[in-house]
Amino acid sequence: MVFTVTSKIVKGMIRLPKKVKIPEGTKVIVKIEPALKSAEKRKIISSLCGAWSEDATIAPIFEEIENERHQYHGREVRFA
Repeated sequence: MVFTVTSKIVKGMIRLPKKVKIPEGTKVIVKIEPALKSAEKRKIISSLCGAWSEDATIAPIFEEIENERHQYHGREVRFA
């Protein structure tokens, strides 16, 4: 069972939401990833937009994807 919850650090401890039902004594692996603010998310997205625009190696990749897309005509459907 793997799931993600949003928590807060309170007095140096991770406070899980009350709705998390994990048996007492269960060992878990915790990956701490600070939640980004909206402005930080926009900055990251903005820096990635157009990142491939000057990359000459990307055109053949998209051409191959386009060709493969037009070669597949769906699966055969048989009516009994």
